[in-house]
Amino acid sequence: MLGFRYCRKCDELKPPRTHHCAICNKCVMRMDHHCPWVANCVGHHNYKPFFLFCFYEAIAGIVYFYLMI
Repeated sequence: MLGFRYCRKCDELKPPRTHHCAICNKCVMRMDHHCPWVANCVGHHNYKPFFLFCFYEAIAGIVYFYLMI
């Protein structure tokens, strides 16, 4: 068990670069932050969907602004 640590809040072993999210109450691998808009932590398994969400929201905002003018 090289590099594994113990999470006192989850009561289980956690791999390296894993952090415990107090809002989700679970350990998330390569956690970046907890996003309130998607109600989930941005981590190892959902970087791409989160950045696509941000990109599409920016495009939708630009289109909406254009249509309002």
